[in-house]
Amino acid sequence: MPANLPPEYFSAEREFKEAKSLEEKIQALEDLISTIPKHKGTDKLRADYRRKLAKLKSTSQAAKKAGKHTSNFHIEREGAARVSVVGMPNTGKSSLLCKLTHATPEVSESPFTTWAPSPGMMNYENVQIQLIDTPPLNKDYYEPEIFDIIKSSDLILVLIDLLANPIEQFQSSIEILNGNRIYSPHQQNVTEDRKIFWVPILIIVNKDDDAKLDEDFAVLDELLHNEWEIVSISLKNERNLEELKRLIFSHLKIIRVYSKPPHKEFDKTQPFILGEGATIEEFAMQVHKDFYDKLKTARVWGKGVYDGQLVGRDHIIYDGDVVELHI
Repeated sequence: MPANLPPEYFSAEREFKEAKSLEEKIQALEDLISTIPKHKGTDKLRADYRRKLAKLKSTSQAAKKAGKHTSNFHIEREGAARVSVVGMPNTGKSSLLCKLTHATPEVSESPFTTWAPSPGMMNYENVQIQLIDTPPLNKDYYEPEIFDIIKSSDLILVLIDLLANPIEQFQSSIEILNGNRIYSPHQQNVTEDRKIFWVPILIIVNKDDDAKLDEDFAVLDELLHNEWEIVSISLKNERNLEELKRLIFSHLKIIRVYSKPPHKEFDKTQPFILGEGATIEEFAMQVHKDFYDKLKTARVWGKGVYDGQLVGRDHIIYDGDVVELHI
């Protein structure tokens, strides 16, 4: 039975996803539940949210009993992947978060406006990706906890300012990341006695505002492109932001797979997210453990198959594939 959710539900859902502290999440989730109409089609949805609310309240009460405060540097992982935005002061990190998500971090020309990480959710073709604006990189002082967030990321965006010594900014940013044992997988000649955290890095060059500045970017690109992937944007004029979204999704190495109930259409707005190279068996596990345990065969519509082709558990699925599981 369809849920027939009202418009205010989606607004409340966005508020919940963007809530930061436990208290904000609890309030936002209570507001979200109140927007869901009560009928059989929403029973499971309301039950799922009530369980999540109970868990949040339990966590909040436990923290209060222990006399602890939630750290400003603790951000729950949400969405299909986590992307950290890092860079030197005044490169435009907070503005980038504003442009790509619904988050509203404080934006200022003053350095060090961002003193704690700020999350937002970027939607790319029905995939929710968590972006985190981090405090500016600083060789002299930083909160160690911020690097715990960066290490847990699936991708790092290093933002640099085309108009303010971009090579120096780039070198300083990479040196600080490397100094905290964070390396891009292509940095093979690494000599470290400590544990290394390998996280893909994409270099984003801001303030490429017009055709004249394209020439400056071309010079920078020539200097860095052989070793690093680099892309230019203009937050001021919103140049290349859609291309940046595409690159972020591409670097995350994830795929969208759609579940099709037998004799019914599939939901184009609710893909399952898996890693590249995933199999039918992995997809079945994500849909439900019963499918994984009892799966006999599957039909696939998509890449490298004819429509509705029968495949086995070890069949590799691709981005955009539609899968019908049979038990």
